[in-house]
Amino acid sequence: DAETFARNGFGEMSEEEARHVCERVFEEDLAGEKLVSNRSIWRRFPNVRNRHWSHDRYVLVGDALRTAHFSIGSGTRLAIEDAIALERALYDTGYNIPAALEGYEVARRPIVEKLLEAADSSARWYESFPQHMRLQTMEFAMSYIQRSGRVDFGKLRLLSPKFVAAYEEQGLSEGYFLQ
Repeated sequence: DAETFARNGFGEMSEEEARHVCERVFEEDLAGEKLVSNRSIWRRFPNVRNRHWSHDRYVLVGDALRTAHFSIGSGTRLAIEDAIALERALYDTGYNIPAALEGYEVARRPIVEKLLEAADSSARWYESFPQHMRLQTMEFAMSYIQRSGRVDFGKLRLLSPKFVAAYEEQGLSEGYFLQ
C-alpha cells in the first residue's frame, strides 16, 4: 500500500535496491534464493476515463479511452472488442461516421461500464490489502475470489463445490464475508 511504500523509501530506490530490501524482508521464505526482477515499477495504476468517446471523425478505443485495473486482466480484450465493435458500427451504417460513432458508443458503453465497475472493485481490494492480511486463510481466499463482485456465492458453489464445502466446514457461510 502507499503508506508502506513511502515508509520504506521505495520511491527513492533503484530497482536493484528495492529487490535487495525485499530479499531481506522475505529472507526466511526465500531460503537463500534470490528474487528475480523484471523491470516492475512500483506505482499506482492510472485510472483513465473519458466522458466523450469521440469527436468529429476521431474515436478512442482501448486504454486511450479508459483503463481497467490490471488485476482483472481485461485490457487487451477490451481494446480488441472496441476495435471490432467500431468496425461493425462503421459497416452497419454504410461508413456514415457520425452514426457509426454513436452506434459504437451505444453498443459498447453498457458492457464497458459493467467491466469497469468490477475492475474498480478489484483495485479497491488491492489498495486495502493490509486489512485482508488479518483474515484467516479461507476468509482471505473468499475475499480474493469475490473482490471484483463478479463471482457470487451461488456461482462459486457451481464453479468450485469443494472450496465452498471447505469454507462452510469452517463455520463460514454465504453473507459471512462482505466486501
